[in-house]
Amino acid sequence: MKEAIRVEKSILRFRLMQIRNWTYSQLKAKRQSAIELYKKLEDWVYVSQKAEMDAIEEMCFVIKDSIEEEHKIQSELRIDFMDFTVDQTTLNFITPDPPLLDALEESNNERF
Repeated sequence: MKEAIRVEKSILRFRLMQIRNWTYSQLKAKRQSAIELYKKLEDWVYVSQKAEMDAIEEMCFVIKDSIEEEHKIQSELRIDFMDFTVDQTTLNFITPDPPLLDALEESNNERF
C-alpha cells in the first residue's frame, strides 16, 4: 500500500512539474509578446507626437506670417489628428462689402 502511495505521489509530482513547466513557458512567451507590443506602442506614440508637433509648427508659421504682414486670417486653421489644414470653405469672419463710392457727376437740379 505504501509503495502504491509512493508511486502515485511520484506520478503527481511529475504531472505537477509538467504543468509548472508548461505554464512557465507560456508566461515567458506572453511576457515577450507584451514587451514587443509595448515597444511598438512606444514607437507609435513617438511618431504621432512628432507628427502633431510638426502640424502645430506649420500652423505657427501661418499665424506668424499673418501677424508680420498685419492681415487677418480669413480661412479656418485646423489640426485634424496629425495633419494641419487650411480650410478655405469655412470663414472666420465675413468680409464686409466695399464702401460705396461718391458719384462721379455733380448733382444738378436742372438735369433729370
